[in-house]
Amino acid sequence: MKNGALGLGALLRSEDDPQDSAEGRRAGKDAVKTFLKAIASRDMAALSGAVADDVIYEMPFSETGSTEVGRFRRYVGREEVVSFWSGMSSSGIKSESPDDVELSITGDGSRIFIEQRGNMTMPDGKEYRNRYVFRFDIIDGKVSHVKEYLNPIVSAYAFDRPVANGIRIGSV
Repeated sequence: MKNGALGLGALLRSEDDPQDSAEGRRAGKDAVKTFLKAIASRDMAALSGAVADDVIYEMPFSETGSTEVGRFRRYVGREEVVSFWSGMSSSGIKSESPDDVELSITGDGSRIFIEQRGNMTMPDGKEYRNRYVFRFDIIDGKVSHVKEYLNPIVSAYAFDRPVANGIRIGSV
């Protein structure tokens, strides 16, 4: 097992549950709200303040079809994450309110999951609708790790990226 992680059976049998804390849950939600508000308002200074120095932002499901590190988009450190979002903010994509939003949170607020349907309009006017699951890890009131799961085929079509063997969806 990698990194000393427990197997699934051992993990499910474990009594090691997070401490229940209403304050921790509130702090976790506030950290995610600050992060998302900074992105929505395109405020890169606020985004910088919302993330840990060593933050990681990754999208493990990629158009390549590979889930191996190095084969999907992964940004490490405050500078890389803010730079990624700065580029997205200036790309001309218009975000609308997401639909079907569900939130799940650990008892101590250190991990938050958000499921949603995203609604965006690409610069060329094409609608981009995708389903997302975000996992946020929170440490000391800041976002320390984000995993963004999405349908990579829908994303490839919207962003005109090649899929696994180099085929462009729009050209098939």
